[in-house]
Amino acid sequence: HGAVSDSRGQLPDEKVWPVKYTTMFHMTNDSGLFLKPEELQKQGYRPATLNRWVNAAGAEALPLYEGKMVQMFDHRAADVVVNVENLHRAAQQEAISQVEKASPSRYPEPQFLVAAGEVTANSFDWALGFKEITAPTNVRSMIATFLPRAGFGNKVPLLVPQCDSPQTAVGMASIIAANLNCFAFDFVLRQKLQGQTINLFILEQLPVIVPDRFEHSIGGIQIAGFVRQQVLALTYTAHDMAPFASDMGYVYATGVRKGQVKPPFVWDEEDRRRRMAALDGLFFHLYGLDANDAAYIMDSFPIVREQDEKAFGRYRTKEDVLAALEAVSQGRWPVASQPTSPAA
Repeated sequence: HGAVSDSRGQLPDEKVWPVKYTTMFHMTNDSGLFLKPEELQKQGYRPATLNRWVNAAGAEALPLYEGKMVQMFDHRAADVVVNVENLHRAAQQEAISQVEKASPSRYPEPQFLVAAGEVTANSFDWALGFKEITAPTNVRSMIATFLPRAGFGNKVPLLVPQCDSPQTAVGMASIIAANLNCFAFDFVLRQKLQGQTINLFILEQLPVIVPDRFEHSIGGIQIAGFVRQQVLALTYTAHDMAPFASDMGYVYATGVRKGQVKPPFVWDEEDRRRRMAALDGLFFHLYGLDANDAAYIMDSFPIVREQDEKAFGRYRTKEDVLAALEAVSQGRWPVASQPTSPAA
């Protein structure tokens, strides 16, 4: 299920991406499975690498992700901080700074953890999820990201590829993630939203680009390959996403480290801005929209404009996306197809 309609409006709806919509833990009904760090300590668990806790017997506890912890292509957007004096909403997000994200070992601090044995809804060592709670008046309405193997509350639904090969699955999921996060898709979602929740029945109505379009080439480079390279660079910024990078084939090809996954990419806001603009320009092109259409859609995101004008004195995102669309329309790629050099 998931976002599955053909983007060509004259055709009947067709399920074109074999993904399953699922939720893992209900934040109320499954609360008995959730453990706080102090409770884990009493049970003999200690913090370990990759944001996990382990005990002497080797049992693991994994972080429980809530929607407030993630942003677009970012599984490290915020910590969950608990203020017991706030009786209505004690658990609040606290943004992780760009400076902190420069460390690939800086992970988000969850409110709860869950036993690894309870995490059974996803067979891969990574997941594609999105924030279910949203609004058409938010900065962006669809926010999707890849996440490490973990527990997920019901407000972070998952789209699980229905294929056995992790490599095939991650290739498919990376294209879906890029499609979900583009402005063109978001614009349609905003017309469909009836409240503050992206229900499955809404998601299933939304138009996505059909798989065979990504097999075409622009400037001698396959579209699918370009999209996956950008998603890899945007996603693999921390060590806990190494399984994702490995399944994407981001490993050393030769030498003593042959087959080992390469280090994460340095968090670089300017590089991320360029890559996301390139993806947005590409998807406007794939949806068959011209510069006027794209400009109209970009103008329908007023908070993005306001943030840009405050930071740059102009609507830079719109300018970057329109420039990327022009480049793609002329058969050129707006950024390099290969990721930049990773951190040592």
